Amino acid sequence: MGSIYRKLVVYFLMLNLLAIGSVGIYSYYKEKEALLSRTFDQLISVRIEKKNRITGFFQQRVRDMKNVSEVFQLRRTLQQAIPTAKNVRKASKKRPFSSGKNDWVNYLKNAGCYARLFFLDSSKAAYCFDLNQPQKRFQSLKQKEIKGLQVVWQKQKNRRKPFIVEAFFNDKKGPSVLLAGKNLFSNSGRFEGMIAAEIKIGSINKIMFENNPNNGLNKTGEVYLVGSDNLMRSNSRFFKNAIYKTSVNTPGVLRALHGITGKDQFGDYRNIPVLSAYSPLNFSQIHWAVLAEIDTKEAMIPIYSIRDNIIYLSLLIALISAAIITFLSKRFTDPLKKLKLETTKIADGEYGNILKVSTKDEIGRLTQSFNKMSVRLKIQADKLEKEKRLRLRSVLDTQEEERQRLSRELHDGLGPLLLTGKMKLESALTAKKEVMSATMREVMNLFSTTVQEIRNITNNINPSGLKEFGLAIALQNYCNEVMENHPVKIDVLIDLKKKHYPKKTEIYLFRIVQEAINNILKHADAREIHLNLEEIERHLYFTLQDNGCGFDTNQQPFHGGNGLVNMKERVNLLNGYFELTSTPEKGTRIDIEIPVE
Repeated sequence: MGSIYRKLVVYFLMLNLLAIGSVGIYSYYKEKEALLSRTFDQLISVRIEKKNRITGFFQQRVRDMKNVSEVFQLRRTLQQAIPTAKNVRKASKKRPFSSGKNDWVNYLKNAGCYARLFFLDSSKAAYCFDLNQPQKRFQSLKQKEIKGLQVVWQKQKNRRKPFIVEAFFNDKKGPSVLLAGKNLFSNSGRFEGMIAAEIKIGSINKIMFENNPNNGLNKTGEVYLVGSDNLMRSNSRFFKNAIYKTSVNTPGVLRALHGITGKDQFGDYRNIPVLSAYSPLNFSQIHWAVLAEIDTKEAMIPIYSIRDNIIYLSLLIALISAAIITFLSKRFTDPLKKLKLETTKIADGEYGNILKVSTKDEIGRLTQSFNKMSVRLKIQADKLEKEKRLRLRSVLDTQEEERQRLSRELHDGLGPLLLTGKMKLESALTAKKEVMSATMREVMNLFSTTVQEIRNITNNINPSGLKEFGLAIALQNYCNEVMENHPVKIDVLIDLKKKHYPKKTEIYLFRIVQEAINNILKHADAREIHLNLEEIERHLYFTLQDNGCGFDTNQQPFHGGNGLVNMKERVNLLNGYFELTSTPEKGTRIDIEIPVE
């Protein structure tokens, strides 16, 4: 992970996976949302269609009751077949029904959705007629059935329109009976009785239950009815004989029974997650819930397939991207690796290597810059090496010159003086007393001269006046000595704020002045020298200018002479600035700036 190659591969691969994953997740959830929307729309459509069919079925039953109640034969049959509640059995035996003479019987029978027809007379006595066996007479009812019809009449006694209602023949325990009924009134408005046809629950179930894979509900979808008692009113696709037996307490049922229409996901009566579209079914006295549902797992099969395809495609794209990224990263990082290798060589002192430029992008330009740097470093290294050798040679030459100068001074100055004193002392050994006394005085004068000569030599080696009197007086004294011994005029202008400066600064600057004046005396053939030294804002500014022959700095480089090299080196050691300008026949000027504490 340390190399840029690995980082590029990892970072670009992570970025690629992030982009692919983001697009995949976005696509998955958008497709999921669209699929859920389409599934809910389909469930809502099926629910509406079933609800409309049930509503239409109930409306037809209402019309049946209206039509039957208006048939004159029905009223006459009731009067003849049931004269009184006490003669039920006798009357029924004398007057059997005949389908040929009673069209309303055939009417109800042909409807195919009725099981029995109930009659409740004005005395609240109840009887029934089996429409599937019209040859039979009226039949009496059990007491619980009569009570159930009476409860219905009690709630519907003032209703003049036909109605659909659920009756309970077992004290509201067990299954209910779905009735389509109508109250009978005379022309004067007197209650004459109530007729109610028992609707076969199979007729409702036939509308609701379809085990057809082409109905859009696939294998797990179903539409069913739930009564206000939370029991099913139509068959379940998964449970046998679910009507009046299977309790449904799902959020969809609870909301629908409270009059809310909507859609949601929740667990159904099997505790299986489903997509559900629900709404209330209110008709006459019926308050049910109608629900269209499909298992979430089955509904989501297409989106699971899309999810798998997205995963497989993402993996494929990731693999292809990894290969491409690896190739491109290698192509980008190989030149950088070469640059790193060559940089290491430069760090080890191997200069001048040139890399091949294979691209025209930033890496190519970086390679070109590196090549230029390598060449320049090579030139600079050669130059530094040359200067190093020159400095070393200059130091050695300076030391040799100093030794030679000291040797000449000892040989030419001290040597003759000491030799003369020795000879005079030897001659005094054999001389007379008067001569010896004169000779001793001469020897003493020679010793005084010798001592002064030694002082001059040591002063040149380490100027004592510099330590005692400061830089300004030491330079002034040195210039005076030069003017005494050479035909040159030195104009000295010194303006310093302190007597002493750092020892290193004083010695180096004094030696620079010595070196510069010696060069002028040896090479410039000058008659006048102007020396200026002043302190301004914690900097020493030194200027030395002569009117000598000068030289061409282009022909004779600045570092060509040992003296100039020594001066520049001392200025560099003092963190100063050195500049030399010279014009042939017009003289040479040296400018130096040195910071001081």
